[in-house]
Amino acid sequence: MIGDKLVTAILTQAVDDAKYTGTRKKYLKHKVEAINWIMTDDPQFKYYCRLLNIEPSYIKNKLDNHTDTNYTPEQQPIAAEIISAMLKKKNNEQRRR
Repeated sequence: MIGDKLVTAILTQAVDDAKYTGTRKKYLKHKVEAINWIMTDDPQFKYYCRLLNIEPSYIKNKLDNHTDTNYTPEQQPIAAEIISAMLKKKNNEQRRR
């Protein structure tokens, strides 16, 4: 069984990643992935929340109401490139099935 401390660290890191304001591509990719993971109710995200007896909506609402997860003007072109690559990869994976 996954330990509570590990699950807490994973969820905390995802929230921290979603709050990233810089323009380094590596960290911006983490931001895009974290926002997607949390906001789309990924099954793994929901599972980790259940392990800690936290409603996924609690984290989503905290992120929505207390954190600016928008992309800054400097981040937008980089994020668009990252999102496009992620969608392309997802489409390619779906075609292979």
